[in-house]
Amino acid sequence: MSQLTVTPVVFITLAATFLLLALDRSGELGRRQPPYVPLAKPAATAAASAVVDSEKGKPPPHNDKIENLPDGKGREVTFYTCTACHGVALIKAQGLTRDLWDSTFDLMLEKHRMPPVKAAERAEILDYLSEQFPPRRRGRGADNPFLK
Repeated sequence: MSQLTVTPVVFITLAATFLLLALDRSGELGRRQPPYVPLAKPAATAAASAVVDSEKGKPPPHNDKIENLPDGKGREVTFYTCTACHGVALIKAQGLTRDLWDSTFDLMLEKHRMPPVKAAERAEILDYLSEQFPPRRRGRGADNPFLK
C-alpha cells in the first residue's frame, strides 16, 4: 500500500476515537469496576466482641482514670460524662471558652447522639471545663516578642 492511502485511514480512525471519547461524558465506554463490598469480620473476632458486649457492655475506648483530669469541682461528673465516649486526651487537647465548650456540648448531643445531661450537671461540667481547659492563646501576636 502506498503512503497516500494509509494516512487518511489513520487520520479518520484517530479522529473517530477522540470524538467518541470526548462525547462519552458518562464513562460508558470505560471499563466498569465491580462495586466495593467490605470484607466481613472473621468469625472468631465477631464471637469475641459479642462476648465482651454481653458481659460488660461496650469495651471502653480508653484506659483513663479519674485522676487523669485535674482536681476541681465537677471533675467526677465531667469524667464519667465525657469519657463514656472518648478519652481524657481529647479533653486535654482542647482549650476553649465557656461558650465554645457549650457549643461543643450541643454538637455532641445533636450530631454524635450523646445521651442528654441534666441542666445542673451540664452547668457543672461547663464550669469545670472552662476553668481547667481555657483558651491557650490570648490573641494574635500576644506571645510574639517581636510585635511588642
